Amino acid sequence: MIYETLARLEEKGIVVRLVGKEGEPHVFEPVPPKQVIGQLALRFQTSCEQAEAELESLSSRSTTEVLVTLVDSEEILRRAVLLVRQAQQTLSILGVAQELEALAQDVQAAVERGVAVRVVSFGSPPPFSGKVATYLGKGLAPPAGFLLLVADQAQALVATSPSHAAATAHWLENPALARLLAAFINIEYYFIRMSNEHPAALQWVLRQVVEPEDVERYTFHFDFLARRVAEQEQELT
Repeated sequence: MIYETLARLEEKGIVVRLVGKEGEPHVFEPVPPKQVIGQLALRFQTSCEQAEAELESLSSRSTTEVLVTLVDSEEILRRAVLLVRQAQQTLSILGVAQELEALAQDVQAAVERGVAVRVVSFGSPPPFSGKVATYLGKGLAPPAGFLLLVADQAQALVATSPSHAAATAHWLENPALARLLAAFINIEYYFIRMSNEHPAALQWVLRQVVEPEDVERYTFHFDFLARRVAEQEQELT
């Protein structure tokens, strides 16, 4: 059994045979640990690279859509941070102030590496640069934490953090749906900018197009626009 074990170690390059002629005792010597670890690391790296290449080949041919449900605030944050860090071209984000603040450092790093970042914030402005539209009125933002994040129009994370229940989120890899979510954030971005910068014009447009049955639903926004118009008139006088 000892010789069988030594033979296997020899095959793996962990020991070398010094004497081993027929009829003579076999003598082995261990290979220096640094050399053994180097050989094992090289084999492991090669295996990983081969596996990665094969998996990439499979994923490029696959049309499977990925949907993962997360039920833990820390895990949700880790997933959001990962999406932000992996983004190479675009980031579209919509969320309340506390959710955005948790991502501030990584979002700022994305801005600095050239990612086109567009953000809609409910509450105080987030502490990072980029194209940000902040809605400071009341009634539009959900009472709980909320985050919608789309990376490179390919992956998306939709998360909610109710005060009375555990945080939940859905992460999906579906380019078609991700593009739709990014488009939704884009519309909200311009809607909030219009609310803040041109409230009178937006107020007039909304009154022309909002259906009668939806007027009550948008009362909070009409009220906010009326306040913004009054504020701008006071600034002019």
